[in-house]
Amino acid sequence: MMRKVWMVLAAGLMVLGSVNLATRAAAVASRRLTVRGVLLDMACYTRAGVTSRPHGKTCGRACLASGIPAGVLVAGKAWTLVTNPKPLAKYVGLMVKVVGQEDAATQTIFPAKIYRKMGKMWMAVHLKDQWHK
Repeated sequence: MMRKVWMVLAAGLMVLGSVNLATRAAAVASRRLTVRGVLLDMACYTRAGVTSRPHGKTCGRACLASGIPAGVLVAGKAWTLVTNPKPLAKYVGLMVKVVGQEDAATQTIFPAKIYRKMGKMWMAVHLKDQWHK
């Protein structure tokens, strides 16, 4: 009987320990950050490395308007933005500032706010999805 009690206690501690480790791993993998970089359409960037504003005014704009994911290029690293890309379509190829939660494992950012650079000022972009109304 006493052996069963110890086995149940040991199993309970193992479960609690693994839950604690999973919680810590999730906290490390996801952190709040702010990045500045060029807004991308991820299809053309992934296939051809395209980041330019002339491309953004034509193909990039059409890609994001059709629902293809947006991204931001920061110091040579492309992050996919987990949001509705349509409101961002007219800014492809321009500098943006993204504030949000990073998931380093999937190289994604869930943006709380996105700003576009206009001269020396940062102007907020109105995000339109189920989290940003």
